[in-house]
Amino acid sequence: MKIKEIQIKNFRNYRHLNLKLNENFNVFFGRNGSGKTNILEAISMLISGKSFRTSKDKDVLNFDANAYEIDALIERQGLEKDYNLLYERDKKKKIQVNLSNVSTLRELRRESPLVVFIPEDMKIVKEGPSLRRKYLDEAISNLDLIYRYNLNKYNKILKEKNELLKVRNRNLNERLLFEAYNIQLASLGSYIVMGRKKYIDTLNEEIKDVHLNISDGDEIIYIKYESPLEQYNDLKEIENYMLEGLRKALDRDLFVKYSTYGPHRDDLEIFVNDRELKVFGSQGQQRSAIISMKIVEINLIEKYRNIRPILLLDDVFSELDSYRRKKLIDSISGIQSFITMAEKMYLEDFKNANSNIYLVENNGVKQLNGGNNDREQ
Repeated sequence: MKIKEIQIKNFRNYRHLNLKLNENFNVFFGRNGSGKTNILEAISMLISGKSFRTSKDKDVLNFDANAYEIDALIERQGLEKDYNLLYERDKKKKIQVNLSNVSTLRELRRESPLVVFIPEDMKIVKEGPSLRRKYLDEAISNLDLIYRYNLNKYNKILKEKNELLKVRNRNLNERLLFEAYNIQLASLGSYIVMGRKKYIDTLNEEIKDVHLNISDGDEIIYIKYESPLEQYNDLKEIENYMLEGLRKALDRDLFVKYSTYGPHRDDLEIFVNDRELKVFGSQGQQRSAIISMKIVEINLIEKYRNIRPILLLDDVFSELDSYRRKKLIDSISGIQSFITMAEKMYLEDFKNANSNIYLVENNGVKQLNGGNNDREQ
């Protein structure tokens, strides 16, 4: 899958921008705050239907504009398709592929997988379990579209149960209602647990060699899935034990007023050379681990879906030594990548690569190594 050209109107700091893109590396260089990440965000909005920075479409409107629009010509498995996203203030955004409306993000995800690395992804290692679950759920959803559907249903039912736990009526029918919720949560949750187990097993099979390559053979990485149900391998068995756990947790849930048991409490632990990365890893090691996880995500999409995703890398090169930068570039060569950087010295890493290098400044973009791209007017 390749984006051949993209046109951006009234998005963030860009009133009008047209870019003809390289099928391999597209590198955006400029000072912090110049608008490099805004280009990646526009691509994310068009390809996935959502931003990696905000949940509100109005936040990305250019100054006093009342609408923004993103158009792109995308080649997928030898066929060219026109993508269009239009958002008008106070209206729902509309996405079309070849003039046909895309009704759900699930449909868009099926059409065009996307893998993203942003600086906030470092929090996957450093901060709480919710970010690690989010990473895991996004990675699985790129491979299994039913997983996202079941996860959304699970979260909806969980929210309803938690609301009831907060405002319980203390009547005899209450426990029957909780039982109905728990049966649904166990049915959906078992699929989530099984999906996570399978993905982590596959991730560990694939990531060892990827990370050894990135780390010059110095680091062996291992990811551990933390769930009270991770030892079970049969879907029905997981469902039965989950339902039992939900029932046992009810008195505790009633006391604390939220649901304390289920896959929404799962976590991951990341180890490098048998030491917990969160505690003992350097900044460079932590960044390398996340990069390796993203590379495996790309490889699995290509392996199981027979399509190469689009890759967005925002400020990924900082805190990587020259060896790790070179190995990263080698690992993603052939994947259309959009890369931002503020340090000019990193441009040297691409001097022998098939790449377009862009200077981003003064609300415009100029290609430095040839080409014919429009500058902001």
